[in-house]
Parts: sequence; C-alpha cells; structure tokens
Amino acid sequence: MQISKDLLKLIKKIRNKDKAILDADIIEYIEEIFPNKSTDILDLIRRGIKKYIYKPSNRIVWISPGTDCEHLIYPKIFCSCLDFFNRVVISQQRTFCKHIIAQIIAEELNLYEIIEADDKDFNKQLKYFQLV
Repeated sequence: MQISKDLLKLIKKIRNKDKAILDADIIEYIEEIFPNKSTDILDLIRRGIKKYIYKPSNRIVWISPGTDCEHLIYPKIFCSCLDFFNRVVISQQRTFCKHIIAQIIAEELNLYEIIEADDKDFNKQLKYFQLV
C-alpha cells in the first residue's frame, strides 16, 4: 500500500534533519502524503502521545489522545480505535490509522511523554481498553 511507502519516506526525511523538530518542512510533507489526515495527525502530536514503560518487565505500550477517549497503540501493529478496526482490519482500505501515524512521528521527533508504571498496572490498562 502507498501509505507504508509514504510513511517510510517521512521517517527518512525526519532522520535526515539536523534537529528533530516538527518544523514547517515536515508539516508540509505530512500534509502532502496524508492530505485528509494531516490536521488530525498534527493535533494528536500536539495534544500528547504517551509512552508507558512497565517495570520491571520493560513492556511498552503507547497511548494516543482521541476525541472522546484515549487509544492504546502497539506501534505499526495495532490501535484500539474504531477506525483501525473498520478501515485496517475489516475493509483493508488503509495500513495505519491516524493514531499510529502520529505515534510514529512523535517517536521519531521525541515528542512524547514517558510514563513509568509497575507491571501490576499493565493488566489494569488493558482492561481499561477492553483488551483482556
């Protein structure tokens, strides 16, 4: 799918910059390759992507803000949002949802919050997202 190639080009573009910042050049490129989702993607990054690191196992999950709830992300694999289920899993119209794209960009630019949590809280978080 084209979106995968475009996302790889974006990551390469970000990595080739001297500073990892969300500058006008990167914003323009995001708008070029994700024209219908660029505003949403940038909004998600600005609202805050969170990286949870569970100790002592070092399991990692990412959380992206949604319009009315948060979404759990396993990078490049899964998002708990309805769009991912409908357009990626069911209809296979897309490779990623906007939350996964925002997470990838935020990770590349180091624009995320790190939250350390205890392993015993991992299942609680999965239950919150109704994944266990």
